[in-house]
Amino acid sequence: MKKIFFPYKLREFQEDFLKFIQFGIEKSKNIIVEAATGFGKTPLILSVLIPKAIEKNLKILWIVKTGSESDRPIEELKITCKNLKIDVFGFSFRGKKDMCLLLKDLKLSNKVNHEEASLVCEAYKNKCQYKINLEKFNDFEWLIKEPRLYSEILNFCIKSKICPYKIQISLLDYATILALSYNYVIGFKINHFMKNKIGFKNSILVIDEAHNLQQAASEVNSDKITIGTVERALKEAELLKNKDLEGFLDAMIGYLQKFLNSMRNEEAIFQLNELIWKCFGDKDSFKEFCEEAKKAGNKIRRQRLLEGKTPRSSLYHLGEFWIKVINNVNIDGVALTALKENESLTIEFTDMRASELLNKLWDEFNSCIFCSGTLKPLEAFAEIIGVSNYLGKVFPSPYSKENVTAFITKGLSSKGEELADEMAKQYIKALEDFIKALNVNLAIFTSSYRVQNKLLTLGLKEAIEKYNREIFIEKQNMSGGEGRELIKKFKACAEGNQKGVLIGVMGGKFAEGADFPGKQLEGIFLVGIPFEKLTVKTQLYINYYSKIYGDEKGRYYAYVLPALKRASQALGRALRSKDDYAIMVLGDERYIRYLDLLPDYIQKTVKTIRFEALFKALEEIKTNSLNKN
Repeated sequence: MKKIFFPYKLREFQEDFLKFIQFGIEKSKNIIVEAATGFGKTPLILSVLIPKAIEKNLKILWIVKTGSESDRPIEELKITCKNLKIDVFGFSFRGKKDMCLLLKDLKLSNKVNHEEASLVCEAYKNKCQYKINLEKFNDFEWLIKEPRLYSEILNFCIKSKICPYKIQISLLDYATILALSYNYVIGFKINHFMKNKIGFKNSILVIDEAHNLQQAASEVNSDKITIGTVERALKEAELLKNKDLEGFLDAMIGYLQKFLNSMRNEEAIFQLNELIWKCFGDKDSFKEFCEEAKKAGNKIRRQRLLEGKTPRSSLYHLGEFWIKVINNVNIDGVALTALKENESLTIEFTDMRASELLNKLWDEFNSCIFCSGTLKPLEAFAEIIGVSNYLGKVFPSPYSKENVTAFITKGLSSKGEELADEMAKQYIKALEDFIKALNVNLAIFTSSYRVQNKLLTLGLKEAIEKYNREIFIEKQNMSGGEGRELIKKFKACAEGNQKGVLIGVMGGKFAEGADFPGKQLEGIFLVGIPFEKLTVKTQLYINYYSKIYGDEKGRYYAYVLPALKRASQALGRALRSKDDYAIMVLGDERYIRYLDLLPDYIQKTVKTIRFEALFKALEEIKTNSLNKN
C-alpha cells in the first residue's frame, strides 16, 4: 500500500477501504463507496487523497449538503496534521450570507438569502470599511499555519475588521483542501466562480452524503411562487406607478384565482400556454412583461436597501420565475404544477433531470469520490446521477448483534393515501409499548408530517406523557436555530432522570442531519415507509424516469429507492461507533420485502414479530441483558 496519512489505528475493513480508494485514484477512476455511519469514511478518504494531492499539486474539493456540515472534514484534517505532524492547509468555505460583516452591521444577516447578500455587497463595494481595510492587510501567516474552520476565519476577521468573505477568496490559493456546500459545484448559476478560481480539472471531488444528489440536483434548478407573490408584486408596481405592469399583474391574479376555484383536487398540471393565451396574447409579450417585472423589482430591491430594509422584491422573483419557466417548460424532464394549500395557490417549477444535469459535470474533475452510508444498489445510483467510468463497492458495517436489536412489526403499515384511524391507534399502542419498555432516549420517525399529525391528534403525546418523558417535536417549518436548540435539550435528557422522546420525520432535519452517539439515542421506531404521496408531481417523476429507464426501473428509481434511503438514514442516527447500542423497530410489515435495501446491520439482526408482541420482546431483551451482567 502506498503512503497514507491516517491518524488512527486501523479497524476491521478499513485497510480494504484504503486500498480500494488508492487503486481507483491511481487508475483515474470515479469511485462509489457505501460504508455505514461510524465506519470512518472521512479520515480514510483524506488519508489517501492528501499525499496524492501533494504529489500531483491537486486540490481536494469536499462538498456537503449544507454549509453547516462543511466543518467535519476540516476537523479531521486538523487531527491528521496534529497527530502525524504534517503541514497541510485547508478550510471550510461559507457564502456571503454567513461571512459578510456589513450584513451584521445592517442587521440583515438572518433576513437575506445568498443572492440578496451579493446585492448588498455590490451596492456597498466602494464604501464598505471591511473591504477598504483589506487593502492594508497582507498577514496570512497566522491563518494558513494550520487548517481552519470557517468560524476561526470569521472571528479573526472580526478582530482585524476586515472582510471574511474576501479573505476566504485569497485563502483559496493556499488551500490543498476546501470543504463547501454542494451549490458551489452542482449549482450551475454559481459554480463558474469556483471553476474559474481553482480549476476543476486540477481537483479531486469528494461528494459526501452522496445519496442527497438526486434531490439536490432537482432543488438547484426548481422554484415556486404563490398568488401571494403576485399580489405583493402588484403592490410594488403600484408604488412605482407602473400602469403597464399593474395591468399585467391584475390579469395574472384574475387567471390564477379562477384556476384555483376550478381545481377539483389538491394538485394539477399547470398549463403555461393557457395563462399566456387568456391574459397576454402571445409568449413574446408575456416574456417582455416578465423582463420588465424583473427590472422594476431590481429598483425596489435597491430602494429597500437604501432604507435599511431587506433588499427583497416579489416583482423580481416573479419575473425571474416566469422567465425560467418560459426557457425550460418544453424540455423533457421539467414540470409545472399547481398546488392548492389553505385556499391559496402555489405554482411550482420542478426539474427532474438529475442524470442529464450532472453527467457532464463529473468529467470536469480529475476524479470523483461518491460516499455515503446509503447508496446501494450502486448501479442504480450511478445511473441516476449520470456517473460512468467508476469502481464501486459496498463495505460491511462494523455493527453486529452486539450493537443492534431490530424488529419488523407485522400488523402495522402506513400503506394508502391516508392513515386510517384504526391503524393510527395500533401504531400508538405499539409506540406506547416501546416507550414503556425502554427508559432511555428514544426517537420516533414518521413517514410524513401527515402521519405525525394524525398520531398526535389521536393521542400519541398523551400516551408518552404517562411515562414521564420529555417530548421534542420536529415542526415542518422549524428554523435551523430552533432545531439546534431542540436537539441540544433532547441530548441533555440522556444524562438526566427524565428521558426524552424525539418525534421527527424521515427525510427531515433530525433523521438525516443529526448524530446521536452513545446514550443520546438508544432506540428508534420507524412509523411506516416514507414513500412520497402519489401526487401529480410524484407521478410525473415516475413517468419521466420510466421514459428514460423503462417502466420497472422508473418506478424503482423515482419512488422506491428514495424512500428506503430515507428510512436507512433515520436508522443510522443512533450508531456512531462500535461502542453504541440501539434497539430499532421498523413499524411497517412492508419492510420485509425491501430488506435488501436496508443497512446490513438490520439484515443481520432483524426479527419479525406481531406488533402486539413488541412489549414482551423488549422486556426479554432487558432480562437477557441483566443476566449477562
